[in-house]
Amino acid sequence: MKQLLILCLLSLPAQAQRQEPPEQAPPAPENQTQPLPRSKDDQKKSGEKTKPPYDPTGKIAQSLERSRARIAEARKKARERARARREDKKPEEPALVVPSHSSPKRELSGKWALKGESLKEALIGHFQKTVGEGATFKLGKVKGNYIISMSPDLTRLSVVWEEWRMDSTTTRGESSVTLSVSVEGSQEYEILQITDGKTPKDRKFVIKLLEDKTTSASFFQGTKIRTKVDLPSLSSGHWSLHEGIFHLQGFDQKTVWKFGPHPAD
Repeated sequence: MKQLLILCLLSLPAQAQRQEPPEQAPPAPENQTQPLPRSKDDQKKSGEKTKPPYDPTGKIAQSLERSRARIAEARKKARERARARREDKKPEEPALVVPSHSSPKRELSGKWALKGESLKEALIGHFQKTVGEGATFKLGKVKGNYIISMSPDLTRLSVVWEEWRMDSTTTRGESSVTLSVSVEGSQEYEILQITDGKTPKDRKFVIKLLEDKTTSASFFQGTKIRTKVDLPSLSSGHWSLHEGIFHLQGFDQKTVWKFGPHPAD
């Protein structure tokens, strides 16, 4: 029996007789632990942490820019409203009543005497505005001459007042006052522009007062006063030389001054 057991042991393979120890798993490297799966709350908090940081300077700049835009728009609308009010209050330009046809400007050189009736219309319109509403201005006698001379090259213009005198009466209610004005002397103007044209609107007569050598005396109710009376003067406007008569209408005037050739010419 003992021999049989020995024979069985000898018949086993050599590798079976060597019992090697079981393989061991390699040790895990230090500090390399696997992260645990995150919950939804952890993921939400992680997403919140990735938002850009709060920038107060940028928000202030945007607010200022919006404020500037609103202010600019408000100012623009205010300017438009002011312009509209000015246009509503702006008086309409008087209709042009100078003749539509005219001789060329070169024929204006020389002396011209102001026609009395056109000056009377200008004086009445001028002083009626001065006395205001509720009063009536009545023009009396007008004496003397008002003569203009234009140089051959149409660059200079002279005005001569020859023993000129005006009498008038102003009535307000039951009260009436009289005013007399006399003027002597001359005035010198520079002619800045005279243009020819097919229509009165195209024909412009622009002058500038250079020197006033006139002396005047005013009498209120027969008593001499120091205050100088503001008389209508020769002004820039639209012109026409029609049938030998020089017509001049100021830019803001309704009446027309008419000049005829001076007898000396």
